[in-house]
Amino acid sequence: SLTVLLWNSNGLTNRRQELEILLHDKRIDLALITETHFTDRSRFFIPGYTLYRTNHPDGTGHGGTAILVRNSLSHFFIPYNSTSFLQTTVISLLSEPFSYTFASVYCPPNHTIQQNDFLSYLSSLGPRFICGGDYNAKHPSWGSRVANPRGRILHNILHQNSYFCLSPSQPTYWPTSPRKRPDLLDFFICSNITSLYSDVYTLDDLSSDHSPVILTLDIHPKQTPLRPSLINGIVDWDLFRNTLDQKLNLNVPLKTPQQLDDNVEYFTASIQQSIWQSTQQTSHNKTTLLSYNLPLHLRQLITSKRRARALWHRTRYPSHKRLFNQLTRKLTKELHKYYNDQYSAYTQSLTTEDNSLWTATKKILKYRQTSHPLRRTDDSWAKSDTERAQCLADHLSSVFIPHPDVQDLQHTENICKELDISLPLSLPPKPFTPKDVINIINNLPKKKSPGYDLITANILSQLSRKAIVFITTLYNSILRTTYFPILWKFSSIRMIVKPNKPTHLPSSYRPISLLPILGKIFEKLLLLRLQSEIAPLNIVPEHQFGFRSCHSTVHQIHRVVDTIATSLELKQYCPGVFLDISQAFDRVWHMGLLYKLKSILSPTFYLILKSYLSDRFFQVIQGSSSSLIHPVLAGVPQGSILSPLLYTIFTADLPTHPNTIIFTFADDTAILSPHLDPVMATHALQSHLHILERWLRQWKIKLNELKSKHIVFTLNRKTLPPLYFNSIIIPMVNHVRYLGLHLDKRLTWNPHTRLKRIDCNLRYKMLKRLLDNRSKLTLTNKKKLYIALLAPIWTYGIELFGTAKQSNLNRLQSLQSKILRTVVNAPFYVSNHTIHSDLNIPFISQLARSRYTKFHSKLNCHHNSLIQNMSTRTLPKNPRRRLKRRWPRDHLDV
Repeated sequence: SLTVLLWNSNGLTNRRQELEILLHDKRIDLALITETHFTDRSRFFIPGYTLYRTNHPDGTGHGGTAILVRNSLSHFFIPYNSTSFLQTTVISLLSEPFSYTFASVYCPPNHTIQQNDFLSYLSSLGPRFICGGDYNAKHPSWGSRVANPRGRILHNILHQNSYFCLSPSQPTYWPTSPRKRPDLLDFFICSNITSLYSDVYTLDDLSSDHSPVILTLDIHPKQTPLRPSLINGIVDWDLFRNTLDQKLNLNVPLKTPQQLDDNVEYFTASIQQSIWQSTQQTSHNKTTLLSYNLPLHLRQLITSKRRARALWHRTRYPSHKRLFNQLTRKLTKELHKYYNDQYSAYTQSLTTEDNSLWTATKKILKYRQTSHPLRRTDDSWAKSDTERAQCLADHLSSVFIPHPDVQDLQHTENICKELDISLPLSLPPKPFTPKDVINIINNLPKKKSPGYDLITANILSQLSRKAIVFITTLYNSILRTTYFPILWKFSSIRMIVKPNKPTHLPSSYRPISLLPILGKIFEKLLLLRLQSEIAPLNIVPEHQFGFRSCHSTVHQIHRVVDTIATSLELKQYCPGVFLDISQAFDRVWHMGLLYKLKSILSPTFYLILKSYLSDRFFQVIQGSSSSLIHPVLAGVPQGSILSPLLYTIFTADLPTHPNTIIFTFADDTAILSPHLDPVMATHALQSHLHILERWLRQWKIKLNELKSKHIVFTLNRKTLPPLYFNSIIIPMVNHVRYLGLHLDKRLTWNPHTRLKRIDCNLRYKMLKRLLDNRSKLTLTNKKKLYIALLAPIWTYGIELFGTAKQSNLNRLQSLQSKILRTVVNAPFYVSNHTIHSDLNIPFISQLARSRYTKFHSKLNCHHNSLIQNMSTRTLPKNPRRRLKRRWPRDHLDV
């Protein structure tokens, strides 16, 4: 059966604890809540339930609706544009044999609602729905004392259509004023409900002026399926190894691509079958939830409050109302004390030894993504998991192709001719050994999600010697046949919404590709061979710091800061452009990449990579549903360890200009053009952009002109001419974000420190319950939380912005002092210096000095000449210091 709760909470935040008790005691599957009084800043969570909410359109804390759904039920959210006179939250619950739409509705009493408004809303819910809420509509047909105009309108709609009403036999609204009489305002409107049994009644629980209503239906909702896994119980690993050895035959032919594909499939199936035969199956049936284990005195207090409310409902005496209010306040106070004690005991048990502390903080900081419908290109909605998976797959299939509007036909023709030229003969590379394979398997991360075959690193670590030899034979046959098995090129993609992006657009989701782990092992082995072959060629330019060992983002930003600081000291203009490459990794042109690989790699590795990039396919997984299979026609493979190297080779010949300075970190590209003459500086930068236009067009790379930024670093007030790319003006800004740091046009670090304080303060509010005096964590663990989760937000890049004006640094220093005072629960008369000394945490200025000194000491011995040039104790070109400003190297003189 299905149990539904309908309740007008009249403000839900302060009634969370008693609602949580009722949900678990009554085994509520679905809770329709009205008058939540939520705003965009409200946070609400009940364990075991998913919350969908609709706030009032004006953004203030009144009205609003919400639905709480048990996590084990299969459902999806349906969007609806609420108005000031009708707020609603709608979901679809999957059940057998039909699916039903459930809606929570609140209609404020001070608005006029026409019949067409009600009719259009109810018709939008579909053929089968249950719509419960506070309509503020009265009519004797559903149990009200009298009829009001809204009730007559709603009654006419029910009478004219195939809708019916389910309502309790008692009033649901109990006004506090003795001049008002109780009435029935909360009820359900239903359509085509096939339940053979239904029961509606009110409860005396909870403490709103509306009684909660319980609806029980003979409906069997579908359960959320478990995530697929090969291991569903206890595995006998000795039996697994013996079973697998019996299945494997080392004398198999591996001379053709078809034989290689067949043996890869044979080996994968052998592992899967051996795991199933070696696993002691365990039941996955979820046990019935037990009642909340509350102390006896709280249970008695809840019972007393329930009886007092029932007594007041019967008599309406003021004395009984006072008794009910007293018990309500006492229960609220006792529940608050009980939950605080429980939380204190919980925090006291958290430690870093068993990782329970980090597990708790991960739950607090984890972004809880709720299922949201997606808008298709024809403006229809993809609601179910199957529809959403197909919608996302259709979007990705339009992404994994070369840019259709960026091409150079003559250059493309030349590339095709070069690729058609036959390759010279070459000796096969040195074969892999079982020891090489074992080393890779032992270093695989054990918690990575598997590909479509569900084989994990934990399973591979239990393979026998015979199985390792078989895998090694497969890998060596790839070197011999130069064919990459097609089963290892199939990826299962799961989509994750990007932060602060609209959840109804497919473009707001980032694909996470899951490849078979057997193919990943070969990629790691191949990468080692490719790196040893490419390293002597010095293909990667020195200005490219991405995907390279001993190169960090701080190194690259240091180059940018040095260039800007030198131009400011020399009274130069330093216009810069920060380019945004559109879908840089997803739309890499395969023919262009193969052309560049052919010119630098041996024929064997080139043919392997050619096979590796061709005939790739993907499938989007959404919940328990999957999309159709689509081909991948462009891009470096998602989730592959080879992708960074392939992208670096593809963009290695990025053109430069003698009068500009270029900075690249993967696809993040910045170009600066310092000069005394603003016209010459802009001209040089524009000339470089013209060269980039031709190069990007040749290699089918598209620049997003509107997301790129143009900024002029200078202390002068003169306005420089705009920059153009493809005849489109690049937007000019006063500060820009590059590699995580915010650079303003005067390099004061004012925007950066301001924004980092906001980010750090937001996370501090989320973790405050673990850091303040309500938490029983030890002081050592609180300090670890601050160092591991809060400090990294603002300490990143402190080597560079640590010389900012003291007023800017004080923003971060004051927040750090505030947090540390909370951690130690220090009284007002204890100085910040004492707190920092006792905790052994340096002040920001001290930390910046020590971090930069350590950072600078390692620059001189770096193999990249651009980084070596930063090892001097003065700015580049050693300009005369005319500004009363401090730059990063000034830390060395203290």
